[in-house]
Amino acid sequence: MSYNTGPLLPSLYGRRVGLLPMTSAATGTGKTGLGAVDFLVGPEDFRRGVTTAETTGVNVPAWGVSFIGGTSAGSSSVYVLDPPIPGVSKTLVFNTTANGVYVKTLNSETFLTTQGSSFTVIKSTAGGVIHMFGATTAVWAPLNITSGTTSNASGFALTTTT
Repeated sequence: MSYNTGPLLPSLYGRRVGLLPMTSAATGTGKTGLGAVDFLVGPEDFRRGVTTAETTGVNVPAWGVSFIGGTSAGSSSVYVLDPPIPGVSKTLVFNTTANGVYVKTLNSETFLTTQGSSFTVIKSTAGGVIHMFGATTAVWAPLNITSGTTSNASGFALTTTT
């Protein structure tokens, strides 16, 4: 067990998985009205769904890890990403260096970065990985696109069209 000290509140399967109550001293929160702060503890890691078979004909799910642009990536491949689920993370692995590999949002959901908040398309120009999470049901928050321009050295560009 990765964190096995302290009393577990409701648990699954004995002490192997459960909720661990935290104090304000441990979480650093001084917010009133927040209520109890509990964390899921027990496993060393969580197994996430991974797919290496994404295609342009089926939407990319809003969770897990997806490999984008394999051998089926043409000169201008466009993948469609399902809407975000608040608090759920998504990792996109662009495993091609072909120009013109795009991931656009299904219903004009946006990618919120320091570059702006109205982008609906990610373009990969050099392959790489983008890790993001659902901030709301309409906003994705990528964690590694932080340049002050619409393109950065990581090989990704944000746009509003494909």
